[in-house]
Amino acid sequence: MVRSKLISLTFILFFLASELKAQDNYYFVSFTDKEANGFSIDSPEAFLSAKAISRRQKQEIDIYEQDLPITSSYKAFISNQGIEVFEHSKWFNGIIIKSTPNEAEQLISLPFVASVTYLAPQNYAGRRSSNQEELAVSDAPTDTLFQNEILNVREMHSQGYLGKGMNIAVFDGGFRNVSSLSAFAHLYEQNKLTYTYDFVSKSSNVYQYSDHGTRVLSLMTAEIPNSYQGIAPDANYMLFVTENVPSEYRIEEYYWLIAAERADSAGVDIINTSLGYNTFDDPQMNYTKEDMDGNTTVVVRAAHIASEKGIVVVASAGNEGNKAWSIITSPADVRDGLAVGSIQTDYGRSGFSSLGYSADGRIKPDVVAMGSSAFLINESGAIIRGSGTSFSTPQVAGLMAGVWQAYPEFTAMELLNAVRNSSSNAVTPNNEIGYGIPSFIAINNYLESASDTEPVMVYPNPIMPSELLKIKIANPGKVNKAQFELFETSGKKISSNLFTVSWSNNIASIELQHLSQGLYFLNVLYELENKPEAYKVRIVKL
Repeated sequence: MVRSKLISLTFILFFLASELKAQDNYYFVSFTDKEANGFSIDSPEAFLSAKAISRRQKQEIDIYEQDLPITSSYKAFISNQGIEVFEHSKWFNGIIIKSTPNEAEQLISLPFVASVTYLAPQNYAGRRSSNQEELAVSDAPTDTLFQNEILNVREMHSQGYLGKGMNIAVFDGGFRNVSSLSAFAHLYEQNKLTYTYDFVSKSSNVYQYSDHGTRVLSLMTAEIPNSYQGIAPDANYMLFVTENVPSEYRIEEYYWLIAAERADSAGVDIINTSLGYNTFDDPQMNYTKEDMDGNTTVVVRAAHIASEKGIVVVASAGNEGNKAWSIITSPADVRDGLAVGSIQTDYGRSGFSSLGYSADGRIKPDVVAMGSSAFLINESGAIIRGSGTSFSTPQVAGLMAGVWQAYPEFTAMELLNAVRNSSSNAVTPNNEIGYGIPSFIAINNYLESASDTEPVMVYPNPIMPSELLKIKIANPGKVNKAQFELFETSGKKISSNLFTVSWSNNIASIELQHLSQGLYFLNVLYELENKPEAYKVRIVKL
């Protein structure tokens, strides 16, 4: 069978550009197959960790050829031609090389090469420290954070869910000073930092250059006694630098891809990515708004594969809301992940937070958290405020870690559906705040409702004098208001109360201490699918 050979338009243009002819550039070389690679999907333990295999088994996810490593002899053949090979991707079945345009063009003639794509110029890896503006504040929190409160983190922590046993990968531009700050000391003391890698410098030292990742990570795991509390401090973390902060080229999407593969192979449960792609230093690499469709960009294709492996991908929506671009950036257009926008303390959308929808009409962002003047930790270990969807995103990732710890039996897709369907704006999702603000209590109630057999539950019954009568509406997604009417046996109405129902507040309490012992009747009136319904129960007061 004759295989068609593809040369991307961008490669042709850059090959013809005379200024590139004399220098080495970065390219992605994709292979035609994985023949004779020495691995089999029947023996996944040879290329996946026990955690990665367990995640697939728990979620009934098959292992495919896509999971197999590349054919090493293909890589070796190219390397033996004197061409530098830096990284390899099993999901995209190829390698990142550094070569001249002439050398790259010659690779097209090899029978196992399918395509060659230009990624970045040779000086791409040159770095400088990133200076980021800091805003110190005097009103640092003491016992809790408002940003945590709106997600019900206090309740999650009180139940013992701090992310223990969960594995989170963080993709960013640098984690300056994390290894030396006391706020992160527990990561090292408890061996919770399992892996680090910087794709740009090609080393394990992620603690230099930008401190953007430091700030992002702090929202999930930093701890300062009586001052600051990350949302998932007990989780395990992997830190990847996929971004070269001073520049923007397509190669960073491929670094993201390969980081996701490594995270998957190691058994990561959640990926937090406070990065977004739409325009590049080279305009010919730019994406259009129509490309934000969940299928087109390199990074969203990688994110989709990660989600297919049972990983929850949490991505920042972008800070384009008050710019000409205005909409989400990729991978926020991911189909089976969460794009996180930003709100202010008044619960309104932050002006900078990117809008939806995706190009194919899906609700984006999916959810929101507080990204305007969010409290975080900087490279000096100080509590400061920072704004951006970069900082609302890790809050949701940390929340997901706690929820998944609480409900390990649920799949990634089940958790994603629970988050969307239980968030504050789930009834009327829009392109500004999506499904709204998620919360531990709301997600908990939603997941618990799966086992409810009755639309209304009243308990305890009989009820002791010191107890409150509880009335639970099992599905607030279908019932948003309920009327409670309490009667004596004679038919006399004692009380009538209107209850507004939501996933974060679907259990009402009624005091009966003032009533005498005896028998009472409770009517719960509500509408279900536009039809009036009534639930009637006898209450025994002891």
